[in-house]
Amino acid sequence: MTCYNKSNTIADCIQSVLEQDFQDYELIVVDDVSTDGSSEIINRFCSNPKVKMVKAFHEGISAAKNLGIKNSQGKMLLFLDGDTALNGNALSELSSSFIKNKASCIGGEVRAMNDNLLAKCIELTQNDVDRRLPFGTNVAYSRESVKEAAGGFSERMERGEDVDLFLRVEKLEFKCTIDSNVKAKTMHPDSFSSFFKQRFRWGMGFAQLAERHTEVFTPRIKFCFVFTSFALLSPLLALINEKLILIFPVLLGLDVLRFVPPAVRLSRKTKKKRYSPLITELRFVNSLAYLLGWLYWKTLELVGKRAKLKIFLPNSQPFSQETNS
Repeated sequence: MTCYNKSNTIADCIQSVLEQDFQDYELIVVDDVSTDGSSEIINRFCSNPKVKMVKAFHEGISAAKNLGIKNSQGKMLLFLDGDTALNGNALSELSSSFIKNKASCIGGEVRAMNDNLLAKCIELTQNDVDRRLPFGTNVAYSRESVKEAAGGFSERMERGEDVDLFLRVEKLEFKCTIDSNVKAKTMHPDSFSSFFKQRFRWGMGFAQLAERHTEVFTPRIKFCFVFTSFALLSPLLALINEKLILIFPVLLGLDVLRFVPPAVRLSRKTKKKRYSPLITELRFVNSLAYLLGWLYWKTLELVGKRAKLKIFLPNSQPFSQETNS
């Protein structure tokens, strides 16, 4: 469990692990130089022999997770964020799932901890679809796949390290699956501004991810990026002819409307039809934030403030060996 300034949630998250009906585990809490009192809260739980706190040095989320791996002993590694609480039977379900599915990577279901309309809509978009990628919080790996084979989390990636690890494990031909019985709750954004900031960071992560795994930058995503970019830049056409400014609302409207059909399908599937307009808005904001995050990261590379990552090849050396080379 990684923690950076999660004083409002870390106690509940640790307690959710301690109350599991499955008790054959150790809990490694990596505090990444929190400044809000999180360390003191974590330390109160360390009297329990199952809990161990490790101090990181604020070198990035990947470094913090790798430090947790280094200090763990188990054959199965479940990664949680400091604002993620497990359901009471999550670990027993996870243990059974590893045996039943003969998998090396299992992604669980993540619902909203905060009871807010926006958070509930985000929850629907992330769970009640045909999900293929186990990413984010509440994802478990076998030690063999995550450490010995894939080489741990990439410390070169500032964002998107979770999806990168999954893709490397998958390319190394380890079996990966989703099991909705492994349930957890997390704090979702509760405002459009916090949602936009989160997805902007994810857009930066996507830019790095697409360099390591070019297949994720699909023709569909490229088209969406180009269309949205043209819509955003279309007001410049008014410099040629002021009437061309009318193209902007038309293109912007079309850009929003493309999210209506999937939002309607999702709201019908989940029997929450009143959520459809908000889901449409969320998906548009998500698309816009991803694009701007991607452009921001590419600009940093262009001016030399960030280095482009190498493409991952399954027969290349483990990624941890490339760190800082």
